[in-house]
Parts: sequence; structure tokens; C-alpha cells
Amino acid sequence: MSWQLDAAGANTAKGAGEGSVMDCLTFPPRPTTPPEIAKYRRSTALAPGQRYQHYGVSDDFRSMNLSERTFGAAASQGDVHAAELINHHALTELQRINIAKSEKVYRGAAREPLGRTVDRHITLPSKFTEGKVPFGCLGKSSMEPAKDIIFPQLSEEQVKGDEIYKRSHGNFAPGEQRNRGYKWHVDPTTTRFGVKGDTLAFNGVSKNIADVLKGAGENPSVINTKKVEDFRNMSDILGKTKNLGQDSASRPFDTIYGKGSASGRKKGGQWGAAEVIKGKYTDVQQMPDHDLGKSITPGFRNISFEDRAYGCPSIRSDLPAGNPNKRSLADSQNYGDDVPAQDLINPPTFSDLAIDALAMSQRKTKAQLVALFAKIGFQLEPAVSDALFVDASAGSNYATINAFRDAVSEYVAAVEEGREREWRELRRVV
Repeated sequence: MSWQLDAAGANTAKGAGEGSVMDCLTFPPRPTTPPEIAKYRRSTALAPGQRYQHYGVSDDFRSMNLSERTFGAAASQGDVHAAELINHHALTELQRINIAKSEKVYRGAAREPLGRTVDRHITLPSKFTEGKVPFGCLGKSSMEPAKDIIFPQLSEEQVKGDEIYKRSHGNFAPGEQRNRGYKWHVDPTTTRFGVKGDTLAFNGVSKNIADVLKGAGENPSVINTKKVEDFRNMSDILGKTKNLGQDSASRPFDTIYGKGSASGRKKGGQWGAAEVIKGKYTDVQQMPDHDLGKSITPGFRNISFEDRAYGCPSIRSDLPAGNPNKRSLADSQNYGDDVPAQDLINPPTFSDLAIDALAMSQRKTKAQLVALFAKIGFQLEPAVSDALFVDASAGSNYATINAFRDAVSEYVAAVEEGREREWRELRRVV
């Protein structure tokens, strides 16, 4: 027995009825808007290529067939055209005379002739006809000519005010050349600055400008705008005071601004800020109090016939200090060799390299000093190093790094200034 199964889905065979691909892709037309409602829609009234119709007369257009009617009467071939009405035919001389005679009957034509002012037959005094004296009284505005109002003259005070604004804000007039107030020793309008270029094309200008723009030599040239350079000069610079554009660079470095305090101006002097910070105590005032380490409360005094202080001292000089470099971080005792507060506020030189401040004052032998300075680039002759060590040690067998450095600096300065021979003769160095 054989089974026959129907295929899944809709049958798309020709003539199968609905459900084919063509039937699925064929859409019925959209329903249109009824005419009695369409006249109120803007899409109908503003359709492209059609005349705008108000919804109040849209029904009249259909019922009265107004779209096919033309209002007005049609002109015939014998009527006057618009060109003939605009362009009048030329009048003869006789016709002009007749028109002038007929116009004389009108009072306005005689009183106000065409092209002339009204003649009222009034005789003016001679001062108005001969001297040309204007009518009316002089007002306040007559004292101020219109030229001064349109182009006012600047006063001396206004000119000084403009100069101040030019220095403070750079407020130059449109088209005005910027003047920075340089004191020229030459005439800047006729003087050309710079060195004459090589005798090449355009007198060497092209070659020299190319060297400046591209950079001649090892260091390339960097051309920057004045605006950027002014910003760099006027901004905050580490370790320097801010340039406020008040010529502070031309003043001495040790210039003190402001007015002196009242205590400093009095004779004998009084305490000021410097004395408060640094202190100005006598030796007696710096001595410890007589009751230091002793109780001053009645009833709690420790009577002792010995000159001693009770309690634990702040600086434990009674305990072995040990090596500071091998001391534990947990040891909070003060053995008297701790760093003072001055080193925390103003650290000594080379402290960031973990070099002790006393290292520069430690006494070393000549061999140690010569080897140390050789590592930093000072390769000295044996005779020169011997003379330098004699100057630094003052005749002893040891010298400090600071003393030997000062002696080397003096020798280098003599070499740079051309006094090496004199330096050698003074110390008998061959």
C-alpha cells in the first residue's frame, strides 16, 4: 500500500488561486480622500502645478465651471493698446499753445508753474537779497560746525589717554603701525637691518632666507610667532617671578619694593619680620629656665640636695646611639644627631642624591681627591694636581672636597682667561 503526502506550504502552481508570489506582491490601491473632505486639506489646495483654491469656492468651480471661464471683455483689434497709452504721440507747436491757453484758467497753474518755485509776489529787504543773510536766529548747534561733529579734533588729554591704552592693551588704530617705543639710533624708515647677503640671485636674499628658514648648520632654525613668545615670557616660569610687563628685568636684582616698616625707620631699630623669624635673643635669654626639669607645684616638689633634674630627657645622650646608617626605623629615640628642621625647610646641596652635607667637608688624601675629580672629567697633570693639593691642604696631608674644588675652579678660570702661564710661574709648576 502506497501513501501520498501533500507538500507543505501554499500551492503556487498556475491557476491555484490565491497565495502566489504575484498575488503577494500586488497591493490594492489606497483609498482616496472624499471630495467633501479633500477641499479642506492643504495637500489638495497646494498641489504643485495647480491654482490655489479656497475651500469656500472649490464647489463653485465644479458647479459653475469657473476653471474654463475668463473674466473681463476681450479686446478688439481697433481698441487702443497699452503701448499707445504709455507712449504719447508727439504734439505739434500749435497743440502746445492751445494746451497752455486752456491751462491758464486754473489758479494753480499760474501760481505754481511747472519747474519753478511758488511766486507769492513778496518783496524781500535788501539785506536778504544782497548780503545773503540767512533767516532765523543762531542756535547752539550753529556754533559747532558739522565738520567737527563728523571729524572731531582730539584734545591733548585724549591723545595721552590713547598712548596709555596702546602701552597697556595694545589698542592701535586700524592701519596704524605698531610702535613699541624703541629708542632707535638710526632712522627705522630708511635703514635696512641685517648683513648683506651673498652676491647671488636677488643679491643673495633668496639663499640667506632659505638658510634662516631651513636652518644652516647643525641646529635648525625655529621660527615662531611673536604672540607665542610673548605668552612664554609673560607666563609663570619655575624659579622666577612672573613678568608683568613693567620692565622689571631692567631693575637691579636686589631691588626691594614697597615702603619700609615703621619699626625699621625709627632710630635704634625695633623688631621686624626678619627678627621674628631669625630671632635676636641675648645669651642670657637663651639660657634654660632655672626650674627646668623641676616641679614648681607646691606639695609636689622633689627635695634633693643634689643638682639634678628628674624625668626622662628628650635627647637620650645616656643611651648608646649606634651607627645612624644602621639604625632601625622603629627606633623613635632622639640621640642628638637627628636632622634639624632647617634641613627640612631648606635641604642642603646634593641631598636628593643621598649625599650627606658633611661629605663635602670630610678630609681626604691627595690620591682620593685626584681620583674623584678624574671621574667627573678633570684629567689633571701630576705637577698641576700637586700644586692644587698644596693650595687646598695649606701644607697638610689632607684636604676637603670643597677646598680642592675651589683650587680647581681657580685653575680653570686662569686657563680660560689666558693666565695659565702666570699661574704656573707663581706656583713653580713646569
